[in-house]
Amino acid sequence: MNKNYKFALLLIILFPFLNTLQAQYKPEMVTVKGGTFMMGTKENPYIETDEQLAHEVTVKDFEIGKYEVTIYEWSLYVRDNKLKFPKIDYLSKNAPIREISWIDAINYCNWLSKKNGFKPAYKRVNNQYVCDFSSNGYRLPTEAEWEFAAKGGNETKNFKYSGSNKADIVSWYKNNSNNKIHQVGTKLANELGIYDMSGNVWEWCWDWYNKDFYLTESGNNPIGPERGTERCLRGGSWDSRLYSLRCANRLKDKPFLSSEFYGFRLARTIN
Repeated sequence: MNKNYKFALLLIILFPFLNTLQAQYKPEMVTVKGGTFMMGTKENPYIETDEQLAHEVTVKDFEIGKYEVTIYEWSLYVRDNKLKFPKIDYLSKNAPIREISWIDAINYCNWLSKKNGFKPAYKRVNNQYVCDFSSNGYRLPTEAEWEFAAKGGNETKNFKYSGSNKADIVSWYKNNSNNKIHQVGTKLANELGIYDMSGNVWEWCWDWYNKDFYLTESGNNPIGPERGTERCLRGGSWDSRLYSLRCANRLKDKPFLSSEFYGFRLARTIN
């Protein structure tokens, strides 16, 4: 048996296994067609002091995760890089990963990009992370992308929460979560077929936090301030009250800090 024949036979044997292995690193993504929307809120009874007032913003086409990144998906990253797993209750492998810092999420994005043969979006320059938004690799959504997707993109029905005016049918939050996390995709999706953008875990976004940035931004595919000390999170969690589930609501924290309420969702530029 010659070497070429042996090699071909080995590929035939391994091909199903290799396909299965590769599929492990392929998250389900939803294509979001770009458009113009009113970012922020006019809901005066609920608006918080750090929320952006309603203003017109345009975003380009992009992809966003159909689900929040799960415990199972994170376990592949941990195993591949010989890292320690976060100290969390393993209620289900399909529950969102949490106790994740912004920096943890950035590193996961670069790892997953390499696994799928994409150009990583992030690199460190002068001890700061920079994002190449022209890259085809995985990244965190910008606040504008996140909110546009949460509001249903061009298919929006202007719901208060992501997918409905009734939080209980789209969200796991303080009133119905029984004080615990839940599997992704077990509530109804929003207009674009995206799950859990209200509730379950707060989701890290790329942007530095600045409560007044909307006053100076161009409104054309904004990526947030150039610098800051805290990064933004969106969506509320299983422990949140109703006002935190609104699509325009914002949270902030240091990028190196983690919490049992913090997870993330992937995004990707469409070139």
